[in-house]
Order: sequence, then structure tokens, then C-alpha cells
Amino acid sequence: MRILIVDDEKNSVRDLELSLREIVPGAEIETASSSDTALEIFRGGEFDVAFLDVNMPVKDGLDIAKEMISLHPTINIIMVTGYPQYALDAVKLYVCDYIVKPALPEDLSRALAHLRYPVAGARKGLYVRCFGSFEVFYDGEPIHFRRAKAKELFAYLIDRSGSTATNAEIRAVLWEDKAADIEKQRKYFAQIVYELRTKLDVLGLSDIFLQSRDAYSVVPDRISCDYYDALGSNEMDEYKGEYMTQYNWAAHRFKLL
Repeated sequence: MRILIVDDEKNSVRDLELSLREIVPGAEIETASSSDTALEIFRGGEFDVAFLDVNMPVKDGLDIAKEMISLHPTINIIMVTGYPQYALDAVKLYVCDYIVKPALPEDLSRALAHLRYPVAGARKGLYVRCFGSFEVFYDGEPIHFRRAKAKELFAYLIDRSGSTATNAEIRAVLWEDKAADIEKQRKYFAQIVYELRTKLDVLGLSDIFLQSRDAYSVVPDRISCDYYDALGSNEMDEYKGEYMTQYNWAAHRFKLL
């Protein structure tokens, strides 16, 4: 993992770097005390995470974040500042987290555990990301689904957290067109179920997908997922509604939690 720390206060940089070296012993960490230096360093290398102070001279942390995201859209931005009033602006930039100084080790650990874009090689096995856009990774690499509906089916079952759903229920969600040819829809549904099941079988993950006659579900206890982690730790308020953003049916789900 490559980390960039940006803060014009030397003591803050030192304390944050020491904490991160304990939390992520193998991380490569670089630091910058000005916006120009930070962006120069950022342009010169691939970084996984950037910890940015908001109150910076010349360009503040929010402006730096905007430039970093424009250069590298999958950079994980974590704001660290003594000014909580900037939290809403930071959230609008889709940052991963917002930590108020002093940055405690438990805050840093939480932020690194809930990165929007998982770091390649940082997670082994299956990892499902629901916050932001829905993505599925295996050993840090994104899993490609030939049919978009197969991926959406998996997303819907993940969202149900182990509750079963019938063929008809799922089709009603995945296909909102009530005038569609039902027979063709059923055949296509069978194809996406087959693709999902085959994809998981190849990865040795067949035990997480349950199919019984007309009912489908997943086994949450066997799936590493940011949504499940947040539910289990009562940290849902850390997220600001960015949940499976590519699916219309998921838009209301976060509001109900």
C-alpha cells in the first residue's frame, strides 16, 4: 500500500506517519507540507491512499483532493483536520472518510478498513464493495461479469443479507419493464443465475450462493463486505447515502437503514 500524507503542520505529519506505520507496517509512506509538493509527488507515482489536511495555505485540502481525483479517480481520499465544519464539503467529493484531529489509531484503522477502492493485494479472497458503486473483487482484482444482470443479481442478493428472494421477486426488481416478454425474461434470468453460479464455482465460492427450487440467497457470514462490516459495527452513519450507486432499486435502501 502506498500512502501520501499532506499537512503543513510537521507535528501532525510525524504523528500520523508513526501511527500509520504501526497500523500498516509494510506501507510505503511519503509526506508533503505544501499543496504544490503534494501534487508533484502525486503525479510522480501511484498512490492508494491520501491523507489530506483541509486547512492548507495556497490550496486547501478540498482543492487538492479535487485535483487528485481528476488525475486518479480511484484514489482513496481521507480528510484529517481540526475543522469539522468542512465535513459536508468533503463528503460531496466522495472521500472515503473524514477524521477530526487528533487522528486516533482506531479512527485510522476504521478508515483503512472501509476504503472505497480496495487496494490490490491488500485483501485476499472475495471482497464485495457496496458503498459507492457495487464492485466484486477476488485477491484485489475486480471480477468481470459477462452479463451486467448477473452482477446486479449478486448485488441484489448481497443487499438482502441472507434473506431469500424468489425468481419473480428478483425479476420484478432487475427488470422494471412490466410489458416485457415474461417467457424471454425467465430464460434470461436462468442464464444470469447460471453465470453467477459458475463464476463463484470457478473461484471455489459455491458455498456462498444458495438456490432451492425458486428461492435464491447468499450466506453473509462467508462474505467479506463493507456493507456487512458497517452493519455489524453500527457504523452506518459513517456513510452518506452512496450505496450501490449504479442501481436504481438501491437508491432508497440506505434511507431505510
